[in-house]
Amino acid sequence: MSIDTVGFDHFREMIEASPAAIIMAGADGAMRYANMETERMFGYARAELIGRPVELLVPARLRRRHAHMRRLYCADPSRLLMGRGPEIQARRRDGSEFPVEIGLAPAQTAAGLVVMATVLDMSERRAVERELAGSVAELEHANEQLAQFAYVASLDLHQPLAEIVGQSQRLDAAMAAGDCAAVMEASRRMRHCALGARRLVEDLLIYARTIYGDQRLEIVELGEEVRRALDEIAPSLASGETRLGVDLPEAAFIADRAQFARLIQNIVANAVKYRKPGEAARVAIIGAVDASAMLTLEIADWGVGFDPEFTQRIFEPFSRPAGVEYAGAGIELAICKSIADRHGWRISVESKPGQGAAFRFSIPTLIAIPSARET
Repeated sequence: MSIDTVGFDHFREMIEASPAAIIMAGADGAMRYANMETERMFGYARAELIGRPVELLVPARLRRRHAHMRRLYCADPSRLLMGRGPEIQARRRDGSEFPVEIGLAPAQTAAGLVVMATVLDMSERRAVERELAGSVAELEHANEQLAQFAYVASLDLHQPLAEIVGQSQRLDAAMAAGDCAAVMEASRRMRHCALGARRLVEDLLIYARTIYGDQRLEIVELGEEVRRALDEIAPSLASGETRLGVDLPEAAFIADRAQFARLIQNIVANAVKYRKPGEAARVAIIGAVDASAMLTLEIADWGVGFDPEFTQRIFEPFSRPAGVEYAGAGIELAICKSIADRHGWRISVESKPGQGAAFRFSIPTLIAIPSARET
């Protein structure tokens, strides 16, 4: 169907209704026509555009280069699509810039060359692409973590499994010799190793879920969630003679309730485990909110501490301070790091040998009252 068939007025209506900005300019770069979407996209009234150079819609730093490229194009015009490779930036009236794709279609008229430019705002698509790229990068990082984790876990699992095999051979020999005491000892050690391997597998599953598992994000209240988390581990805290102090502001934030509870429980349990021999564990949970509504949550203890050089490794799976032997797989803090990362929280730690450790989290709040309270 030709323009003559449709009629010029209908053709103009179609151009005006286009979801793309359509601009017509001469070889000199002066704009001769702009549709309604051009006004909306760039923030100019058409009267402000007609007769002005198209460089008005180009960032100031690029205008000289654009004018040069325009002259080269007009010397040998052709249909051209730009913006699918290197990103092209356009400029609104308010000075803000945004990515665009531009299609050029030249036409020779009685008045000379006219170029019709079709401009698409790519802001939303680029934002989606960046979000997708971020998700892919996050997934690749998680895969790298799990690959490293699986390798280290296989080494840690090898020890109890090898011990079980060795004890089964001792059990066979003891049974053949009729040595009941040796049979009972081999059986006890096999059971101990099997239970340790089972705990390790459970920790592996928990760690994997904190990386890949679904999150149930909801608004939670700081003091309430900390109390709930501590109530769940109260029996183990009592048996460790733990002295626990809590001083938290009123604050609400978004979190997975179960994961936040595990984060608190793991760090408190870590403080109890690494208390100084012969002393009760002392733990303080303190919170403060700054002017930007950022909550700093600190969990400090007065335990054995560790060398500052170990700070970079303490959140790695199966890492334990050198020269300190305690029960456990050494995965609890790696789980905490994974939980913090998934929520977008910053986590850090400070420690010195014999002076305990202080774990800190930076959590953006929705509602916060700076005044602290004791619970």
